[in-house]
Order: sequence, then structure tokens, then C-alpha cells
Amino acid sequence: MGGGYNSTGRTYSHRGREAEDSGGAGQVLMDAISDDEVVEEQKPKDEIEESYEDHVEKTEITDRQAKTISDRRDVIVGILSEDMEIEDSQLIGSFTRGTMTGPLKKDSDADVMIVLSAEEHRQWTEQKNGPQNCLQAIKRRIQNDPRFSQTEVTVDQNVVKLKYHDSTIEIAPAFRYSEVPHANHPSGGISGLFTDASDGYAIPDTHGGQSWQGTNPRQYKQMFEARDKAHNGKVSALTRTMKKWSENNDSGVRSYHMETMVYNYFEEKARRGEKVPDSYEELTRDFVRTLPRRMKKGGAKEPVYDEKVSSGMSWRERRQAAKKAKQASKKLEEAKRLKEEGRTEEAKEKLKEVHGENFK
Repeated sequence: MGGGYNSTGRTYSHRGREAEDSGGAGQVLMDAISDDEVVEEQKPKDEIEESYEDHVEKTEITDRQAKTISDRRDVIVGILSEDMEIEDSQLIGSFTRGTMTGPLKKDSDADVMIVLSAEEHRQWTEQKNGPQNCLQAIKRRIQNDPRFSQTEVTVDQNVVKLKYHDSTIEIAPAFRYSEVPHANHPSGGISGLFTDASDGYAIPDTHGGQSWQGTNPRQYKQMFEARDKAHNGKVSALTRTMKKWSENNDSGVRSYHMETMVYNYFEEKARRGEKVPDSYEELTRDFVRTLPRRMKKGGAKEPVYDEKVSSGMSWRERRQAAKKAKQASKKLEEAKRLKEEGRTEEAKEKLKEVHGENFK
């Protein structure tokens, strides 16, 4: 999440249990997907497809790693609760959508939203430097706990980052949107159903100024999961696959940016009534074929407020990422040709050049 935090994903209650959904945006989208999307019938598996399935499985984090993240969240909430009035806390982001990639490393981040009481902490919603003061207060409280004496704790635009030896926790303080005066409302939106921030939250934004930015984590969660379910988990699977590609090739594309481009790809298929490839091999090749255009255009938009998520990349960085994507596309096409010629092992070697040595 880092300097470009987006409050999205599955949410968990303050007691740590997964919050119940009432349907809402996800159900509406699910109904639309059921009516509009055309998915190819399943085809017999082959050796290359089995390799892809193994690779996809390896990109998931383990249950033990997931528990570690959840436990750390509980510790953080316990510390902050000693001095702050917390109404709710939510695990959000890629960790809860199944798009966080494993194995975990120091830069792997899980996101925790801490919903504060506006009545008790109104100074942060009214002060000119309220967003920054709020972040700094959370940072100091964590740093003062002896359990974090050896942990790097920093403020990064709209989160407080805690760097553990094996992953990073990013804490996003928030207030209920309706309780923050003059909170910025995200612009745009694909319909009135998805643009009402009043039932969402306001998070700090210290990038180039001081403000509270409206966001709604539950709506994107519902929308993402509905589309993922319609494609038997392939939205989250392709997202992890492409995040790993980005990591292995140092593309410079942020995690959420890549996820958004994958989501946009599936959404575009639905809108055009086009079939989505059923196999991971064909799906990856088809998506990567579109990736250079997506990078150059820089128009990836998150689906709730229809806002661009590529603003953190310069034109030069997008151009370099597009170049790497084009090279990957050529290699995937070459692997397809080798496979069709019966040269399966050579095809796998070519795919390793794209997906890394762990692709078997």
C-alpha cells in the first residue's frame, strides 16, 4: 500500500472476526456478471497448464503466515487502545482479498484500518495539520512500546509503517466519513451506487498537503469478490501471478496498480461480451498482451470511485514498465509456439524467463 494507500478489501471486526456482508454492491455486480459475462467451458488440462496451476498455488501465503499477520494486528490494536478511543479495526487490502503474494518478505504489506472516535479525537479532524498529527501520534505510541524497540516505524503519506523481519504492517487511521468536516470526496464514479462515500471512511492524505480523503473498503471488497467468484478465483490468481512477475522483473508497478489493471481487464471483457480464457496459460498470455497499452496509457482506475491509480508513476517509469511487459508478451507467444510444436520442456524454460525459476 505504502505511499499510495487505497482502502480496499475484506474487512474484519474489532474483535477479529470477519465482518458480515449485506450484499450491496457485490450482489448487484454479481447479478450483472451472471447476466453479461461469457466464460469458456473448461478444457482438458495439459502439462503446461498444470505447471501454471502449481505456480499460482505457490504465490499464495500460508495459513501460518496469515495467522501471524492477524496476531500482529491484534497486538497493534491493543497498544493503541490504551491511549485512543477505537471504534473498530479492520484488516483490509490485498491480504484479505487473496491477492497478497507469498512467500512473505520484508516489503510484503498487510493493511490495518483503525477507526477512531471523532468525539474523542476531534482535534485531528479540525486542526490544519490534523492528518499529520494523527499519524505522528500513532507512530509515537507504537515506538514507545518496548516490544517495538527494534522495529522500524515510519510515516508514509497516509499510513504508519511497521517493518518486521518478514513483512510490513501499515496502519491507516480513519474516521467515519460523515463525522469529518470537509473530507474530500473522491471524484467520478461509475454509478450513483458506488460513489456515495457517506457510508465509508476518511483517511489522512499528507501528499502535497493536509486533508482527509473519503474511501470505502467494503464496496471494492464486494465487487472484487463477486467478479473473482464468477471466474472461479482466476481474478485473484492472475493478480498474484502478475504481481510476482512485476517483483521478479523490477517493473516498478505498485501492487495495487497491478491488481487494478487485472480487475479492469476482467471488467472490460464483461462490458464487451468477450470470452475470458479458461486456462491460466491462455489467460496470462491474453492479459500480458494488453499490458503494454495499459502501462503507456496510465489509465488504470479503481472500480469504486473510478479514480486513476497510476499517478505515482512518471511517464518514463510507465514507458519502462511497458517495455518489460512487451518483452514478456513476446516470450509467452514463443512459449505457445514451442508447445504447439511438441517442445514442452523448451516451452517451460521460456516461461521461466517470464515467471521466474520457481515456475516448474
